[in-house]
This record gives sequence, C-alpha cells and structure tokens, in this order.
Amino acid sequence: MGRVQASRSHQGWYAVLCLFVSNVLWMWLIKGLGVMLPTLQQQFAAQTWLVGWMISIVSTVICVFVGLPASTLEVMFGIRTVVTVSGFMLGVSMIIASFSPSIVMLTLILVLLAGPALSIVPILTRAQIARRFKTNYGTAEGIGMSGYAVGLITAGPFAQLLLDTYGWRGALLILGGFALHLGVCGALLRSPSTDESKTNSSYQLVSNEEPRLGSSSAEKKGNLKQSSLPFNTFKDVLKAMMKHFGFSVCFRVSFWITTVTSLCALYVDDYWLIYYVSQAEAKGFSPYDAVTFTTAGGVGNIVSGILLGFIVDRNVLKLRPALALSIILSSLALLIAPWVNSYWLMMTGAFVFCGGNGAIALLNDLYTRELLGTDLLVYAFAWMEMLTAILGFSLGFFPGWINDQTGSFDWAFFTLGCISGLSLVALLIERVLAKYKPQQTA
Repeated sequence: MGRVQASRSHQGWYAVLCLFVSNVLWMWLIKGLGVMLPTLQQQFAAQTWLVGWMISIVSTVICVFVGLPASTLEVMFGIRTVVTVSGFMLGVSMIIASFSPSIVMLTLILVLLAGPALSIVPILTRAQIARRFKTNYGTAEGIGMSGYAVGLITAGPFAQLLLDTYGWRGALLILGGFALHLGVCGALLRSPSTDESKTNSSYQLVSNEEPRLGSSSAEKKGNLKQSSLPFNTFKDVLKAMMKHFGFSVCFRVSFWITTVTSLCALYVDDYWLIYYVSQAEAKGFSPYDAVTFTTAGGVGNIVSGILLGFIVDRNVLKLRPALALSIILSSLALLIAPWVNSYWLMMTGAFVFCGGNGAIALLNDLYTRELLGTDLLVYAFAWMEMLTAILGFSLGFFPGWINDQTGSFDWAFFTLGCISGLSLVALLIERVLAKYKPQQTA
C-alpha cells in the first residue's frame, strides 16, 4: 500500500518532467531548424522564404489538426501510452528526416510525425499537472514551463556545434536520438487506477428508470422515439462530437477570456523569436551580441516562471494582479523598442520581455484552471493551440509587412507590444462580469 501511495504522489512530478522535456525538445527542433536554414537553402537549392515557411508549417499548422483528438486518445489508450508513443514517434521522425532527399519530404515527415507528438504531449501533461497538484500547482507548472527557456538558451549553440561538426543530417540524427528520451519519460506516467473507474461506473448503472414506467407510457415513449428517430440520431451524433472534441467549452465566456490572453502571448512570442535577431543586427549589433540578448531572455523566462509560480502558490501576490503585471512588463518592453539602442538596454529589454511573456504562459494556465476547472482543461488547451496556429499562419506576415512599409523592425515590435496589451482588456472584462454576476443573481 505504501508503494502505491508513493507512486501516486510522484505522478504529478513525472508529468512535470514530461512537460519540461517536451518544451526543451520543441525549442531544439524549431530553433535547430532555424540555425540550419542557410545550410538547408544551399543543400536543396531553395529560396530563403520557402525554407522558412516550411519550418513555420511544422510549428503552427499541425496544431490545427492534432490538438483536438488529444482527449479522445487519452480516454482510449491512457496518458502513459499516448505520451510514450508520441515521444518515440518524435525521435524516429527526426532520424528519418535526416535522410530526406528534398525540403518538401523533410517538411512532410516532420509535420506528419513530429508535429503531432509535440502538440499532444504538452496538452495532456499540462492537464495532468492541474489534476495532480491541488497545492503548489504554480510551482510545478513553472518548473515544467521552464523547459522552454532552457531550450531557448541551449538550442542555438548546441545546434550550431552539431551542424559544424556533423553537418545538417548528422545534427538532425543526433537531435532525434535525444528526442527518444521523451518516450522513456512518458513510460513513467500512469493513468487513474481501474478501481476508481469501476467505482465511478458502478454509480452510473444505478439510475435506470425504465421499469418504473407502466405499459401504456412505455408504448407511447417507444412510438415517440420511432417517430423522431432521424432527429434523435442527428442529436446523438452532435452530442458525441461535442463530447469528444470539446465543442461545449467554446460556448463559455470564460474560455474566450483566457484564450485572448493565450493568443496574444503566443503570437507575440513566436514573432519576437523570428525577428529579434534581425532587429538587433539592424541596430548595429553583431550576431554574437544578438545571441547573447536571447540568452538573457531565456534566463529571464526561467527566473520569472519559477519565482512567480512560487509567489502565487504562497499567496504573496494574487493570480490576477500577477498576470496583469506580467502583461504590462511584456508590453512595455516592446513598446519602447524604437528608443532602445544601447547594449545593456537591449539586454534588459530581452530579459524583461521573455520574463514577462514566460510568466503569462504559466499564470494563464492557472487562470484557465480557475475559470474552467480541471475537467475541461484538455479541451481548452487543444482549442487554444488550434486558434493560435490559425492566427499565426494567417497573420504571420504582419510584422514583416510593417518592416517592409516602414523600413524598420522597431515599429513592428511596437505593434506587437500593442497586441500584447490587448490581454488587459480580457482581464478587465472578466472583472466586470464577476462583479455584475452577483448583482444579477440577487
């Protein structure tokens, strides 16, 4: 009995480990491909925009298709099987992709195999952490999310070292070998015990009101069922779709409030990563300085995520003020970008932005659990991933278009700061609705 209790108590931390590793591997894959971009361009005789677009497809478009079935896969096979298979599928896909004869084949392999693995695992593990940690949830989520920052710090130098030593095929092969470790981490997870499922199912079988009906009422009920059979069939199909894909969560106002925060933070973060080095070089800094600035951003992400998670868990700072503070800091770091030109100001700006935006990702998960509860988290995270992918793919050109029109990345970053600040409107709406609801019920 003691071993069983200890195993259950460790399941939350195993989920944290899986989330951490998946975030590191996500950054290693995407940033690694970014480092390999010039080499891939020369290898396959392709234009820069084509290779860059192919890489962006791996990180965005696949989320539209694979996030929603995550809950169904968890119910059918269990979180342990899904995460383990996804981890090994990620590693194998990167190994196979290293033998690709063309950029199109390379993209298809990563989209069809690596993309689903790196989309499903974070959704399921974030929901698992929310279920397992009744206390210290913010701290656990912060540790798991810090894998993104660790990947941001290590991806560039590590991928460049592998590229210089083994070439792009050898680099992708070695990264695939590291990615196989996610499958080993997934093997540590366990689904809820069968005893609990049996207990839950036994309660569902008790309520059967059919014998209480008289013969005449039963006949009438049968006639009604037969007369409305097509409508009932359609309704049953609709209910099944809403249950398995979580459409019902989209009808909640609270879901859209937290989704706005997630969309703004992820959109701004993605295009900060894409354009920040170009912005730093346009200001006259060397590529080495630009990498140093992103490293400072990764450190800020780690510090803010773990520190704010601990502070919120201890009620030193409430969730909503902490989230609002993070949004303000992240937005200000982008809004003042046109006037930041010195080395240490650039370093500080990267630290503050990545720290604030990393804290938003962490605190918004806590915010989502508070507004929606744990039962709907998988569906909520899946729909957020899908909407983020749609937004990124449809409006990914916007920062670059502003640069083309103005001749400067500064105003593109200023616009991203305005987009980041829109999250404050969502928090204000939630606060107004929370005040209005008690008056309405009274």
